[in-house]
Amino acid sequence: MGIIDFRVRPLWGGYRALADNGTANRFLWAFRCEKPASVAQGSVELLLREMDEAGVELAVVPGRQSAATSVSNEELVELTWRWPGRFSIFPLFDPLQPEESLTEIKELTLHGPCKGVSIEPGFGNTLRFDAEEYQGLYAFLEERGLPLLSTFSGSITPVIDCTLPGRFHAMARKYPHIPMVAGHGGWPWFRELCSMAFFTPNIYLVPDLYSVRCPGGEDARLAADNMLRDRMLFGSSYPLVPVKDAVENARGWGLQEDSQRLFFHDNAAALLGL
Repeated sequence: MGIIDFRVRPLWGGYRALADNGTANRFLWAFRCEKPASVAQGSVELLLREMDEAGVELAVVPGRQSAATSVSNEELVELTWRWPGRFSIFPLFDPLQPEESLTEIKELTLHGPCKGVSIEPGFGNTLRFDAEEYQGLYAFLEERGLPLLSTFSGSITPVIDCTLPGRFHAMARKYPHIPMVAGHGGWPWFRELCSMAFFTPNIYLVPDLYSVRCPGGEDARLAADNMLRDRMLFGSSYPLVPVKDAVENARGWGLQEDSQRLFFHDNAAALLGL
């Protein structure tokens, strides 16, 4: 059984900007990680080698469109053509062009290779999770039961907005058939997200880099081994943390056998319909 990494941004297309603009270096330094060869050389082939060495069989890739990093959904889909079976693409819904973007999302999920959709409220826009511009997407995902992966942490808005957890929670309750995955685990509100997830069964958490030598990492271990073991997902947030470091960090938690299987593979496999 291989590992499913639920949050990877390969240095491909617009995602190369994460290395070029210093973002990757900043996080690698913060979490005391050595720069992997794949980041130093901007190589997807080397990333795949590093995934193999860490036991990762499949990586989920979300989209992004911001001033610093803009990646088209077409570029991401190219990954699935170039390296079949290694990447699962969650195309980005653009709330600034809701009708055009929803048409694209429907094509990619109903007739294309995509298993879910990603959003980034507050990143590249000034909207929040409950904005009207997202409601058409939510209604479509609710009807189809498709998963939603949202970038969700204190870093996605110019200033920390304490109402963000509540807005995310409200949408999860309004659309109970959408598996809503909080990328970054909602950090630094991870404990609040744990409470929300425990009482709202369609909320999933992928704490990714904020569980690696970071305040709150012990909370992620406790959640993955106990009260949220059926809704915690492994993620590296590569290239901000090397895949190997993320795997070694989570293996060091010493999770019970059933928890480890769920965290590294089974929870993600269920969401992806594998």
